[in-house]
Amino acid sequence: MQHKREKLLFLTLVHPDFLPPVYATAQSLRDLNYDITIVTFDSFVPAPVELGNNINVETLGKHHNTGIKTRMALRKKFKTRAKELLRDGYKAIIAFCPFSFLTALDVSGNTEVIYFAMEIADFTFSGLKRSPLSSISAYRALYSLNKAYLVATPSVQRSAWLAGRSHLDFMPATIFNTAYISGATQKTDDRAVLKHILPDEVFNKKIVLYTGAVNDRLCVRELVEAFDQLNDSNSVLVATGFKDNAYCNGIKQFVAESKNKDKIYLLPYVTREEMLALQATAHIGVCLMKEVEHYIASQMLAPNKTGEYLSKGLYILGVKNFYMNMFESAGVGSLAESPAVSDVVTALRHALTVIDNADYKTQIKDYVNNYFCMQKQVAPIVKALKKIGK
Repeated sequence: MQHKREKLLFLTLVHPDFLPPVYATAQSLRDLNYDITIVTFDSFVPAPVELGNNINVETLGKHHNTGIKTRMALRKKFKTRAKELLRDGYKAIIAFCPFSFLTALDVSGNTEVIYFAMEIADFTFSGLKRSPLSSISAYRALYSLNKAYLVATPSVQRSAWLAGRSHLDFMPATIFNTAYISGATQKTDDRAVLKHILPDEVFNKKIVLYTGAVNDRLCVRELVEAFDQLNDSNSVLVATGFKDNAYCNGIKQFVAESKNKDKIYLLPYVTREEMLALQATAHIGVCLMKEVEHYIASQMLAPNKTGEYLSKGLYILGVKNFYMNMFESAGVGSLAESPAVSDVVTALRHALTVIDNADYKTQIKDYVNNYFCMQKQVAPIVKALKKIGK
């Protein structure tokens, strides 16, 4: 006799297109016989995402780049919708940000709340002036953690920081930002998805891929300069997330004057479908996040992109730090000693040598299947859900 599927309510202010572990968590729990409803706001670049059955995403309007009155009205709508859904009976609520966690606590009644804190949300008075709604949510969330049935973060450092910052008498669980491994046969023609943004000759080269924001902390300038210095005729660099600002425009100008400009492709933010297609066709995935002295948030890295890169069989190019070291130790990444261009060139050269070995994808696949996938990492939430109601 088949057991009735229990329901879980996911709440997130940021659309899962930009928090992929929300999708991965939903898919992993769906496979364990849960029906998932995700309530969120609009994506920055909306496009269809194939999640499979028993996962429903509800979007409630454009929250980003709107006035405070609009955001407050949308947050009220969010709370009302979450409360309506709970009337149908849910096993638990899983929240992914301070705002959604507080909303969950407000509407939960007898429903247990799990807080998977995907971001570092601290309260400072300077932050209060800059973003009052977010700062107030962060403050309230920091001192409401004892009301959660389970608290988790995506890195060991963040769990330790949160325990100290909120004076907890328990250590939050750690769930790495990993991807869902479906095992399904690829149905999408990735080259067809990308044909309007990249020429055909790109796909005959080794593709070095960076996806994400473009700023100094993420060392995109160093990546571009390193690729240029490498001067490898058999590879191309594709980087997304370019906007019209001083940092991005400086990189664009550098590329325009480079002898390798025909091998460097700087793209704006792309849709989720396009990003997955890029990852499926690339060979090396770049994550050069650097730690900054006296800026503690930079020393608690938990990048989304490494999980997605590895799930697609991409070899990692990064910088040595506590989080990234595990990839080099597992043989699935090459790490630069520092973000300096000369060090990135050395690591990139090594990475390109590794992917000449036909066995490198097998090593990545084994690492992902045995450890670095959401089906494995979501275990603390699975354990908590089993205890609820007992």
